[in-house]
Amino acid sequence: MSSNRKSLAVGFMVAGMFLPACVSSTKYRNLANEHVQTKEELDAANGQLTEAESQLVDAEGEKSKLASKAAMADQMAAENATLKAKIDELTKKGSITAPDGTVLFTDDGKYGWRAQGDVVFGPGSDKLTHDGEKIMGSVASELKKSGEKITVVGHTDSDPINKTADKWTRGNIELAANRAISVKEYLVKQGIEESRICIQAYGPFKPIATGNSAEAKKKNRRVEIMTQLPAGTH
Repeated sequence: MSSNRKSLAVGFMVAGMFLPACVSSTKYRNLANEHVQTKEELDAANGQLTEAESQLVDAEGEKSKLASKAAMADQMAAENATLKAKIDELTKKGSITAPDGTVLFTDDGKYGWRAQGDVVFGPGSDKLTHDGEKIMGSVASELKKSGEKITVVGHTDSDPINKTADKWTRGNIELAANRAISVKEYLVKQGIEESRICIQAYGPFKPIATGNSAEAKKKNRRVEIMTQLPAGTH
């Protein structure tokens, strides 16, 4: 065999020896790439699972909050029903009366007298009318039957103030607050201790009638004087 043929044969043998190693290296790289891809997919899946679990925890938390609120609402409704029954009983006995121009009502563990704003005040005014003073004088007589705390609450309808807008630059909420203050001051003149009285103002934000009808707005324009039954009242 010539030297050229020997060299060629040796070359083929060497190439044959290294070829499998090249194939194995390519497979390794492919496997490595597949491993990286699989890990990335696994990490993404784990991230999605963690997010889903977090959302599930949040949903359970919201569900618990809603259940708690519903239970509180049911409890308040039951307590209000019990209080209303007690007020009705005391009204029948004459222990509590509703002066002309007022209606008795219960709310949030308290009872009180509700008077129409159109009767108690002039349009856009925080000055008590003659009828308003008469009504509040009668309410003061009722409040003197106990020494419980008193809350005077001012409400308006949702219509913007027009004629006296320059006076009430903050709108209905300011008018409602000043009406509550006027009632408080009048009750003090009638002999109610000022330390017993606090005021609140909701303006148009706590309506008792829905809609924009004249009748609904009339009901929402109101003043409420609220108190509690003395402890141990039977």
